[in-house]
Amino acid sequence: MSKKIEQKIFEALLEPVFLIDSEKKVLYCNEAAATICDLSLRKIQRAQLTLDQIFNFQEPVQCLNELKTVSESTPYQEIAFQTHSRKAGKIQITLQAFDSNEHQASWLVYFRDVTLEETLQSKYRTELDQKEHVINDLRSAQAELKNYSENLEKMVVDRTLEISKLNQTMAALLDSLSQGFLLFDKQGDCLDVYSKACLNTIQTVPVGKKIWEVLGLKEKETPGFQKWMKAVYAEMLPFEDLAPLAPQTFPNSEGKYIQLEYYPLKNKENVTVGIVVVASDLTQLIEAKNIAESERAHAKMILHLVKNKFQFESFLREAQEILQKLNEVSQTDPFDADGEFRLLHTLKGGAAMFSIKSVVELCHSTETALTEWKADPIDTKFENLKDLSEKVSLQFSQFLKDNQDIIGTPEKSKQRRVELSAQALQSFISSSQMPQAQKNKFTEEFLMEPVRHFVAHYNEVIQQISHSEGKSVFPLEINNTSIKLLPEHYEQLFSTLIHAYRNAVDHGIETPEARESLGKNPTGKIQTTFILENSHDGEWLRIEIKDDGSGISPEKIRARLTAKNISCAQESDFEVIQHVFDSQFSTKEMITQTSGRGVGMDAILFAAKQLGGTAWVDSTVGQGSTLTVRVPYLSQTSLLSKVS
Repeated sequence: MSKKIEQKIFEALLEPVFLIDSEKKVLYCNEAAATICDLSLRKIQRAQLTLDQIFNFQEPVQCLNELKTVSESTPYQEIAFQTHSRKAGKIQITLQAFDSNEHQASWLVYFRDVTLEETLQSKYRTELDQKEHVINDLRSAQAELKNYSENLEKMVVDRTLEISKLNQTMAALLDSLSQGFLLFDKQGDCLDVYSKACLNTIQTVPVGKKIWEVLGLKEKETPGFQKWMKAVYAEMLPFEDLAPLAPQTFPNSEGKYIQLEYYPLKNKENVTVGIVVVASDLTQLIEAKNIAESERAHAKMILHLVKNKFQFESFLREAQEILQKLNEVSQTDPFDADGEFRLLHTLKGGAAMFSIKSVVELCHSTETALTEWKADPIDTKFENLKDLSEKVSLQFSQFLKDNQDIIGTPEKSKQRRVELSAQALQSFISSSQMPQAQKNKFTEEFLMEPVRHFVAHYNEVIQQISHSEGKSVFPLEINNTSIKLLPEHYEQLFSTLIHAYRNAVDHGIETPEARESLGKNPTGKIQTTFILENSHDGEWLRIEIKDDGSGISPEKIRARLTAKNISCAQESDFEVIQHVFDSQFSTKEMITQTSGRGVGMDAILFAAKQLGGTAWVDSTVGQGSTLTVRVPYLSQTSLLSKVS
């Protein structure tokens, strides 16, 4: 075979290959070799660089130093290197004498790049469809040998020996790959080109077998795959559109995760004549990714727990109350679907804030099952809903058990723990008969909490959501933090406010690009203000959560109400906006784990009414929105009566 054909053979390989002479000068190298050198093919070959000029090996390479003694393949030697551009890495290297019929001694040098393997594989997979001439050249060579067999016996012998060496080289190269590599034709027959890694990936030698048998397809799946083959070979659609319709994984009996990829093999007329299948073992990668995600979520949970101990304990108590109410709701007749929605959504929001992934995912699945049951209330769907609701409780109990060393026993988490200073304790102990004024002081100092404690941790929620949605928001601003509250009375209300902050980012704050185009600061602002009001009917606590986002469009809400056959023609813009508190009302087109179910605002209003208060929203399109919650404020006397 000609030198040109020989070089084309090596161009099809994923591993770096050099052809050198006795002085170590590079006579030829493929693109993979140029990549690891960090040089262009033209520069390497025109400059007649030696391997020693290209690479600075960390230790001597024995086979290169004894080049003229090498006749057979040498064992792989693993060694670190550095190129002229200070690019560092580690390779496995082997040499083999090569007869190129050019009357010049030469050697093939194979690199197995340990550090850049994934990058090279990704690059060269996309080029497999351009290398079909390698196989065609081999077949042409064999046909040419047959034509000359009667008259040119010596040529046949020489060419046969040459082909034999070339096949051995190809086989050695294919067997060095860590991926399963095979080829099948239009009839679905696997050809005799395959890599040794097929034994570990697809667990068989594919030669002579049908491709659907090799891929382990079930009997009912085979006709569909055969139709896919016909579509590919008929080239009805671009191969890139058809490839995802073929099996993407192989059912490995050892539990390995084997990914399948497909590449078309075309002839000179650009007609598909074969399909290459590459089977990659991604088991370790998938396992490492899952472990990393699990560990990251666990670390995040611990970080939130440490930074927001007060809020976490409050969440645990609230969660246990929610789970008890969920159990009660599932037993009521008629079933309170809206009530379950509120409970699930509030539990999911709190669990998401503390990165309790398993509880978040199960709550989301239960919400979906509840939505499906409301659309089609049949017994099987209701049983599935009840089963999922029970699993939510079991999953939360398992979470408490798995993290008992961190958060303590379930019994401790049910009670609020108050940390007292030594000076305050001494003052209390020394008071044998405490007057009313001191009781008030005791209550305010030891039992009441500053309002900041109830909302400061929501800054984490704001930053998490803004980051995931490509937005920018200043740290949460909290005003008038001197007010103190008794946590037990307001915990449920404050736990529902998570929906207000999530909505402010998700629905309100625009992207930095959009804000700049409107003349706004690219970073949005959310602020919370607490106000004490005195009126003829007592003291009231007023909570205002304000953002400077896009505001709420009354027309958009009217359109959504009209689509639901809800009349709002006689309502003012303010009245229309208040429909955001309707159960399961949302302006979101798609449901996500952030919002879209229309339950959050409903939960806030429900909690406010439970305290004898109310809630409303004011909004101006393009300027922002303000959620106002107004509930009774307990006086010192009423607080003491509650405590006692």
